[in-house]
Amino acid sequence: MPFEQCQSITSLMSGFNKTWFFAGGWAIDLFIGRETREHQDIEIALFREDQLYLKEYLKEWDFRVTYSRNTRFK
Repeated sequence: MPFEQCQSITSLMSGFNKTWFFAGGWAIDLFIGRETREHQDIEIALFREDQLYLKEYLKEWDFRVTYSRNTRFK
């Protein structure tokens, strides 16, 4: 997944007027300016109080909560 995928997310989020940022492996690769490994996905993050704003911004999307079988809750 080349940097173009991150540019596509940046374009998608350009009208979102709250703070958001790339997270995970892509955040590191974007910071250092090169792809360090192959990525299977792109994570973005935002402040908790802005989650409903993001949901409204992407209202055409289908949001679902998913959990890995290996997820442990305490």
